[in-house]
Amino acid sequence: MKLPCELVEEILYRVPPLSLLRCKTVCKQWNTLLNHLSLVRPQLLIWTGPKIYSVGVSLKDDPKIDIRELPVDNPYLKNNNNPIPYNFLPSDGLLFCVPRWGNINRVVVWNPWLRQTRLIVPQENCFTFGGIGYDSGRPEKGYKVFGYRFLDRKLNNGKVQVYRRLAIYKFETNEWKYIDSMNEDESSQIGIGISFDKNVSLNGNLYWIAYNVKTGEYLIRCFDFSKETIKLFCVLPWKDDSSDVPILSAYRRDRFSVLKQFNETNKIEIWVTENKISGDGANVVWMKFMTVSIPFDKDFCPSYFIDNNTYGKSLVMCCKDEDKNACIYVVKGNASTKIPIGFDVYEVCQRFHVPSLIPVP
Repeated sequence: MKLPCELVEEILYRVPPLSLLRCKTVCKQWNTLLNHLSLVRPQLLIWTGPKIYSVGVSLKDDPKIDIRELPVDNPYLKNNNNPIPYNFLPSDGLLFCVPRWGNINRVVVWNPWLRQTRLIVPQENCFTFGGIGYDSGRPEKGYKVFGYRFLDRKLNNGKVQVYRRLAIYKFETNEWKYIDSMNEDESSQIGIGISFDKNVSLNGNLYWIAYNVKTGEYLIRCFDFSKETIKLFCVLPWKDDSSDVPILSAYRRDRFSVLKQFNETNKIEIWVTENKISGDGANVVWMKFMTVSIPFDKDFCPSYFIDNNTYGKSLVMCCKDEDKNACIYVVKGNASTKIPIGFDVYEVCQRFHVPSLIPVP
């Protein structure tokens, strides 16, 4: 008997990520699904330095977490057999990893579930890496890496102009391309800029929050991998006030969410885009998803994801509590559950990531 595709997907959603590889041999239909879809819910990845943990969160009546250590057995991720602390950015089921110190002029693209890696070394030094994406206008994904650096040049009138040099690496050709960007609008959009550990990958492009010092507005800017250019995507529906820097995330894998935290209280607002993200953002509509109160250490930038399923509207947030102990809050309706993580995360990179079986290009 052939099962409906929707039922097969629901079955595979319930399988632990590390067991999905064995499911590929069940039948042709399952193999095709696993080759093209990310069929597991978000996992929290915590990179503490010597170790990496994957934390699954159950949203049932009694929320629980399942912590598993991931093997770091690739030489690109080690130095003298000791794991190198990396910052990482989840992108299309892959992890884009940049060393937190030492030789930062190298990046590693990694799928920890398949244990595949690829080392990328730029031709020029002093580049800040933004992340990985792909040309969404092609039938097959053409993966690229995006980075940049600031340079200056002297103009004829004696003034010095600062400009951004973009660096784009193409996986297919193993070649770097450099583009000098002279966009003057960027000079007033500062504060956050292209902050690697806050970037969000969606539909092949990279997005981040910036701040316009002239208007007091928060913006979402984008690097379009198809056009190889930085552009304004949209303006957020509030100006700078008593809230802290908003935190951008993906919602339902095709929309945005923004966590707005307030400095003087424990109030948190979650906003989401009403429709799927596409085009240039001119018709983006924001709506408030939920408002909650969570006591946490505001010196530690939280990671989070939201959902709206059979359990209702829910928020899962990794942060430090007011005593600076690492924990995960699970909020469903009016109920809030605090779950201790159980180890120190002082030196840590933590992001929610959807595991996948997408091979490293």
